[in-house]
Amino acid sequence: MRKTSYPDIIIDAIARRRIVELRYKGIKRRVRPHILGYAGEGALALSAWQIAGTGSGWRLFHVDEISDLAQTEAGFRSPARGYNPNDPAFSRIIERL
Repeated sequence: MRKTSYPDIIIDAIARRRIVELRYKGIKRRVRPHILGYAGEGALALSAWQIAGTGSGWRLFHVDEISDLAQTEAGFRSPARGYNPNDPAFSRIIERL
């Protein structure tokens, strides 16, 4: 059985509007994923509204620095305030709300 990649998990979570749990810079976090794409110098990144971990608010996570990523059964209905589906931080978007 093929292990599901982190980008695949994130794409599915965005499409299904599911909260994900992840570890980033050693800290466990819960986030509402909004955009997966290539940011800055071409790094694959996740733009998400963090709801637990180091406070709440918008965060940009480099996917190659994420560990212990899992989609939860908890969902969310609408984008977080301030959501920009055409976020200029991204040069190419793979998936978005």
